[in-house]
Amino acid sequence: MKLISGMHRSGTSLVAQLFFKAGADMGDPSTFYPAKKWNTDGTFEQTDILAINQPIINGPFGRFSYFWLPSTKTILKRATRKVEQIRQVDKKYEEKVVKNPHFCLTLPAWLQSGANIEKLLFCLREPAQVAKSIQKRNKTTLKRAYSLWTIHNQRLLEQAKDIPTWFIYYNNLLDKSKTMNELMPAFRFFDMKISEEKMQSLIAKVIKSELNHSPNIQADYPHSVAKLWHDLLERHACQVENAQAS
Repeated sequence: MKLISGMHRSGTSLVAQLFFKAGADMGDPSTFYPAKKWNTDGTFEQTDILAINQPIINGPFGRFSYFWLPSTKTILKRATRKVEQIRQVDKKYEEKVVKNPHFCLTLPAWLQSGANIEKLLFCLREPAQVAKSIQKRNKTTLKRAYSLWTIHNQRLLEQAKDIPTWFIYYNNLLDKSKTMNELMPAFRFFDMKISEEKMQSLIAKVIKSELNHSPNIQADYPHSVAKLWHDLLERHACQVENAQAS
């Protein structure tokens, strides 16, 4: 599988939509999780992957677990009951593109079960923008929203250390002067060939100005958030420099 993941509200659905409309094989579209209030154009997530990831995270607490996220140790323990299910789904989506933010937390369970994760497209978005969106959607405190941002990004970064990874920055997607330069390398990374003309047409159809809900948020981040965000931006910048050098 080739994964599209990242913290919730970080543009994973937008990126998945771009790949899907460009012709990426993401499985049967009729089994995508339906569009909802927070993703009116669709989530582009397969329900049989959600059927694995959500119970591993939620455990006996249902959606309340989002406020007390399970440790990686707990996730691995819960996943032992789903090893065969994970292997079957992994085989089903072999060489396909799969999108799900829950992999930030559940990736170790899939790796432990022998899933073949070929590559990861890691979606990034300004912490303040994500936190504000999470605060509104989940009716939680800003402090907790920042904590969730940190946990999801930190775990995915650590757990994917041996997986080829490309970072894609949501804010650059919405900046018309940077969109092409942000997308073209990401498509090449996932071994998809697309002409600049087709990409321009795709951008015009999919990327809308209203997606930038909070463009001018200014924030003094907690130290842990600022440190991680700096690290992620450095990785994003370095990959672009390395790609240009090669």
